[in-house]
Amino acid sequence: MRKLIAPKRYPRRSAQISALALIVAAVTASAPNAVAATTAGALTWTAQPPIPTARGALASAVLDGNIYVLGGATSSDPSSKKLWRKHVTMLNNLESYNPQTKHWSTLPPLPTSAGFLAAASLDGQIYAIGGEDTAGDNLAQVESYSPGSASWKADAPLPAAKAGDHAAVGGGGRVYAVDAKGGLEIYNPTTNRWTLGPAMPTEADLPGLAWSGNRLYAIGGLTAKKAPLDNVQVYDPATNTWQEEAPVPTRRGHPAVGTLADGQIIVAGGGPPFKITGDVELYTPSSNTWQQLTALPMAMDPTGAIVGNKFYVISGFVNGAFVTTSVWAAVVQ
Repeated sequence: MRKLIAPKRYPRRSAQISALALIVAAVTASAPNAVAATTAGALTWTAQPPIPTARGALASAVLDGNIYVLGGATSSDPSSKKLWRKHVTMLNNLESYNPQTKHWSTLPPLPTSAGFLAAASLDGQIYAIGGEDTAGDNLAQVESYSPGSASWKADAPLPAAKAGDHAAVGGGGRVYAVDAKGGLEIYNPTTNRWTLGPAMPTEADLPGLAWSGNRLYAIGGLTAKKAPLDNVQVYDPATNTWQEEAPVPTRRGHPAVGTLADGQIIVAGGGPPFKITGDVELYTPSSNTWQQLTALPMAMDPTGAIVGNKFYVISGFVNGAFVTTSVWAAVVQ
């Protein structure tokens, strides 16, 4: 039996929280809890042209077959395990990748430099949501980029300053933001307003977010003490409730996540810092099972994107605050 959690109102949080953003689509419901599958599945990872700007804590979104990569962070002393914040610089870079031509383009920068931000696309716009600045303060800004005019504009800010990463695109006309304390906030681009939804049952900082059917999947995440989680928490807008599904086999936070055309969800890489993984797993909502896939060529904490049946993992931290320009892709059958 699934564990249903009654909705509750989530009050506005302090600035010390993290958020992820996501746009809704229409889908199917998944099956009751099941034992995770461990049968290995083969992927062939191929190197793609490196991203122009290496960084971690970045975000990405797909629009019209192109991958947009936003913001992020670099460190002047990536080997230091202490006072990392002292050495970090948040970025305002915006770069796009065309999988057909295998070409990167540098685009007008974000108005606000941010790492640990979220990104999503809707109605021809790319949204940059929340994040942290170089001083470590959490940001509430929401800014949208129009590829047609190559320009940015400010939208309604988050109700409270948030930070986060990972987003997925759908057609439901809403943006969902999940913060590290379990709060759910919902953005309506038509009215340019945020409203509160029910809180997640388990607090999770930087889970991977995906849509399959009409449900939001929050996969893994980190505790307040940076311990990795294996929770899979699923929000159903139709019932306005959260429920637990089969846990992800590899505990991790901040993974790259993507949803395939058939509704399966792929999860790759992730942290916590200095314990980054390259594990890759595939979730099938209809059977509520997980399958182990071929690991990434390197352990990394990337952002991810699906274009067609190909999954891209892009840049990110590779050990603590070290970053990589590497981009890998694999066809997922």
